[in-house]
Amino acid sequence: MDQHLIVFKAVADKRSFSQAAKALHISQPAISLQIQSLEEQLGTRLFDRNNKRVILTQAGKTFYKYATQIMELYDQAQKDISELTGMVKGKIEVGASLTIGEYILPRIAGNFLREHAQVNLSINIKNTEEIVQKILSTGLDIGLVEGHVEHSDLIIEKFMEDELVVIVPYDHPWAKKDYISASSLLSQPFIHREEGSGTRQVMEDTLMEHAINPEDLQVSMELGSTQAVKEAVEAGLGISIISKWAIKKDLKLKTLGMTRVKDCIFNRDFYVVYNKHHFKTQAMETFLNYLQIEDLHQIIEGE
Repeated sequence: MDQHLIVFKAVADKRSFSQAAKALHISQPAISLQIQSLEEQLGTRLFDRNNKRVILTQAGKTFYKYATQIMELYDQAQKDISELTGMVKGKIEVGASLTIGEYILPRIAGNFLREHAQVNLSINIKNTEEIVQKILSTGLDIGLVEGHVEHSDLIIEKFMEDELVVIVPYDHPWAKKDYISASSLLSQPFIHREEGSGTRQVMEDTLMEHAINPEDLQVSMELGSTQAVKEAVEAGLGISIISKWAIKKDLKLKTLGMTRVKDCIFNRDFYVVYNKHHFKTQAMETFLNYLQIEDLHQIIEGE
């Protein structure tokens, strides 16, 4: 693949020389030289630089259309050859929301790569909103998210189920109870995930369905990761509601306890999302199919 095309499309998609350099892992001066060389070859300017923003000229828009078609044809050729040879290879940019990225994706990725050693998985861990935005801007190939997502440009498919549970310090009285009442959640300091978190969205929606206003929780702090929430709960700073997948080791090590809310089940689905307009390489299709295998739960459990 001509490096000029790769650099040109990255700059056009990111609308920034610096962001394109970051995405391609090369220096910004190298990006500028590639664009300058391409413009000299074509005999026209492809970008207007204005107020630190990069905008395609009319010639740039025309060239972008052909560059996109060329790159898609190249990807299709690679895909067809991979199918002929039976070898799956290539790079997949995967975004995962925090719970999935920290506690679920590592096992999935490890098993997938043992079967497909020629694939390079690059993993970005962000919250659900950030992952969706990156998918829409084609900054990521595939996203694995916790929250409910809707967008006309996205393909959204369920790939597994999850349950949120109440976590407490190991010596907390609730740790010995199978269930607590929903109203009792309001009696304890509560540790929240940040706005935009899929975990928080599901928890708040479920509470409201059971006539509990999330604003009535005694929120003592908001934290930006599941691990930070667990550390705060273990330190006795409050209780929280997080994925059962996130506390498997903590329960075995007896650093945290858990319970459930009676008649209030915090179930949710995990979704794989990708841009319907983004070409699916053979590596992408193979990974997407892998997420739908029947024994995915057993793989994550390590059984």
